[in-house]
Amino acid sequence: MPWSAERRPLSQNPPALAEIYERYHRKVVAYAAKLLGRDAAEDIAQEVFVKVGRSLGTLSDEVKLTSWIYAITVNTVRDHARKRAADAARIEPSHGDPGADETAEDPISQLQDTASRSPEQSAIRDEMVACYLDYVRRLPRHYYAVYALSELEDLSNQEIAERLSLSLGTVKIRLHRARALLYGELRRNCRCYRNERGELMGEPNEQIGKPLNGR
Repeated sequence: MPWSAERRPLSQNPPALAEIYERYHRKVVAYAAKLLGRDAAEDIAQEVFVKVGRSLGTLSDEVKLTSWIYAITVNTVRDHARKRAADAARIEPSHGDPGADETAEDPISQLQDTASRSPEQSAIRDEMVACYLDYVRRLPRHYYAVYALSELEDLSNQEIAERLSLSLGTVKIRLHRARALLYGELRRNCRCYRNERGELMGEPNEQIGKPLNGR
């Protein structure tokens, strides 16, 4: 039986950092590359696992391991995106329709890295990524748990249901509501628009701080 399926308390027999690294490194790299590109992904993953190693003793429930690593990954990717945007030249967007994305369903599917063609466009997209991840961090806990397993582990709905001991219907509803909630917040608060290549881009237009509301 793989260590991840044993569900033993971490405080009694925690997995070694090497085991966690072996299981999650590729997934963290893939997630970071999806948002910020391959060039930054490996550096981000190294930083993530330094943080994991420093804080592993604070995790009390192995069942929550994916959510915990996802939270560290989200924070690290967001910080890199915001720093990269701040370091680049900034311009005001002069194209795109702020309401043009009304029919989209899943924000993450619109944030694939497609190699922006200028430093200014890269900076704008990095701000969009950072804004998106700010709202991921604020998802209600029951939405966040299923969203993390879907995004980082790329589990099917059925696998998420089994991992969290939920019904398949509950998982489907929570994932749908998590994505709808994220997308709605992006549209309201991140000034989303599409560039000439169809990429979803934008910038935050208000202070992000309050938790998202969701049932």
